[in-house]
Amino acid sequence: MTNAQRQAVFRARHKADEKPVTVTKNEYDALALECERLREELTKARREIAEPRRRMTSEGDPAASAVLAQPVPAHEAESDDKRLVVTLNGREFFSLQRLEAHYSLPKRAVLERLIWWVDHSVVQSFGDDDTAFNRYLQRVTKKQ
Repeated sequence: MTNAQRQAVFRARHKADEKPVTVTKNEYDALALECERLREELTKARREIAEPRRRMTSEGDPAASAVLAQPVPAHEAESDDKRLVVTLNGREFFSLQRLEAHYSLPKRAVLERLIWWVDHSVVQSFGDDDTAFNRYLQRVTKKQ
């Protein structure tokens, strides 16, 4: 680009800066309607993104983080303790340590709450299907 071309572009740019710009009522209304339409689309897109997240938590069941923040409900907890020896892979072991540190809970409480949550979710998934529920309970008693 030559010096003359640069100067012409500079003058044209500054000439446009001096001109006042007004927006008529009709143009403003069209812009406002477009803005509202885009906001509605954004809201709809956010809902669609949030929907699968809600479904992943078994539709209404709390997320694991909410379960770990609360103790197992008293009416669900049993008083007799059983000993369980578990061997974990490194990844799961360190995940358990992170959960223990993050929620300030002993490993036992983290495992109890997560196991209770999963069991509760499975039982709730049976709904009114007594056969499936009984089959779920029978598997435990047969193996012991």
